[in-house]
Amino acid sequence: MSQNNAPSFMQTQHAFTRYIRDPKNAPKPSDIEERRINIYRDLLFTNIASALSDGFPVVKTICSEQQWENICRDFYHRHPSQSPYFSDIPQEFIHYLEHERTSNSDAINDAPFLLELAHYEWLEFIVSIADDEAYPPISDPFNQALTVAPTALAAAYTYPVHKISPDFLPAEPPDQPTYLAVYRNIEHTICFLEITPTTHALLIALADNTSQLTKDILSTLAKNLQHPDPSVVIQGGLSIINDFIHRGIVVSTPN
Repeated sequence: MSQNNAPSFMQTQHAFTRYIRDPKNAPKPSDIEERRINIYRDLLFTNIASALSDGFPVVKTICSEQQWENICRDFYHRHPSQSPYFSDIPQEFIHYLEHERTSNSDAINDAPFLLELAHYEWLEFIVSIADDEAYPPISDPFNQALTVAPTALAAAYTYPVHKISPDFLPAEPPDQPTYLAVYRNIEHTICFLEITPTTHALLIALADNTSQLTKDILSTLAKNLQHPDPSVVIQGGLSIINDFIHRGIVVSTPN
């Protein structure tokens, strides 16, 4: 149904939301008192800004107060969120930084690592709210099908995002990428591990796994690495997997 053919209530809703998001360019609905619109607009922006501050505390601290407010307002004005849930705001913010932030002339003043840092903080949020699940016991990791727990994620960045703070703001990325495993431990604390490219590749393979045995995954990894002694990769990978099982990063695949 087009907006022109929508019932008047829906038309009023569309006009109302357009105006509170962009009062400079959208006409004010004639049948709603401006005082009420302003109260609602301020309340909604305050809630969204609060959700962004809670979800991206490090991003906020590396911005000036004015810059952070401008980013929040630009997100509020520019991004058409696809979800009505406040818990989805962090993901919507990542989409905004990826696809819409560069349209704002102020983006030239953004830190070069802004998107990567926000993505890292979003991963922390994702693993913090992931559901705990029960998995079959692991008795023989080498001969079982394993996967990555929903409370763990692997990521690669050009900047060392886990080290960024107001005291460490790199202007250029280092020569080597940063590989991280972000996970929630049994005490429900969010942790990270700086890992090697090979370990990252192993986690990505396990994350996609539903039935392949660990020994086959490790053999494929050794083959892809073209290591002269595949047993070194296999034994090293198995040692890493055992550590990850202990940390709750790796679990058995569901039956």
